[in-house]
Amino acid sequence: MHRPSSHLRRAILATVAAFALAVIPLAAQSLSAAATVPMPTGAFSQPPSVDPIAYAPTLTFDVASIREIQPAGDNPSWAIGLISPLHSCQFQAKAHAVKVLIQLAYGFAPFEISDGPDWIDTSLYNVDAKCDHSVDEQFARFTDDQAKLEKEHMLQALLADRFHLKAHWASKQANVYALELANSKSGSKLQPAKVETVDPSIPNAAPPETRGPDIQNRMDSHGHVMTVRYLTTKGMAGLFGSMLQGTVEDKTGLPGRYDFTLQYTYQSTDPDSYPTLTTAIQEQLGLKLESTRGSVDVLVIDHVEKPSEN
Repeated sequence: MHRPSSHLRRAILATVAAFALAVIPLAAQSLSAAATVPMPTGAFSQPPSVDPIAYAPTLTFDVASIREIQPAGDNPSWAIGLISPLHSCQFQAKAHAVKVLIQLAYGFAPFEISDGPDWIDTSLYNVDAKCDHSVDEQFARFTDDQAKLEKEHMLQALLADRFHLKAHWASKQANVYALELANSKSGSKLQPAKVETVDPSIPNAAPPETRGPDIQNRMDSHGHVMTVRYLTTKGMAGLFGSMLQGTVEDKTGLPGRYDFTLQYTYQSTDPDSYPTLTTAIQEQLGLKLESTRGSVDVLVIDHVEKPSEN
């Protein structure tokens, strides 16, 4: 079986990380022992820096199919995707690394992932998880925040059950990026996401389903072309963090969801290439990445196994 090149694999992992924030290996420094927070097996967990929640999610998936896949060589059009409607228990992930599944399971808070075998970064999986129809009826009654927490709990339980994931929280001081407006007076160059509306000519038409981000990445002779639909700036922080292999915090203050196309390259001396990622973000999106230093939550993996396929 072929493995994708490091640059292609980096693009794959970054693209499917739209709902989470960056994961990078720890540098040669110790974690703060005083900040270590054990994670009870089977209990819902969030990064320590996240504000405590009063709502306690309890739902789990009824059935889940997990299959490892092998990209063919350096195919730049390798298909990836994520279907996870907010008010539904449906979860379909295509070509996701375990690290990205962990990011999805622990929400939007900035955190890094430490330790664990190499394959959690390189092996890609298709995951198709479902519930009984009665659970979807419960999801329809949840608030957006409750639905998000329930979905995260379901993914955490799936990782513990099928991948036998065991981990604990710690923290460290590290360099982080702040995603900000490049020019506070002129604002960003982002376009508000196109929102589907009900056709008034259709009697009793059902309202459009709440959808998640749609991210497509391809390569041409100049570099990468990423087309993004329906993404929040918090999601952009996660996306750019994975692409830069660093932690990015959303400091834009921009509400809502956005559509954009980003043409970029990681590094190139070819004058015909697209600009580097940080330059492209500033020139094409009107945003910038400022380097700063702060405390970062770290999820330390104590144990994880490849799942048996079913």
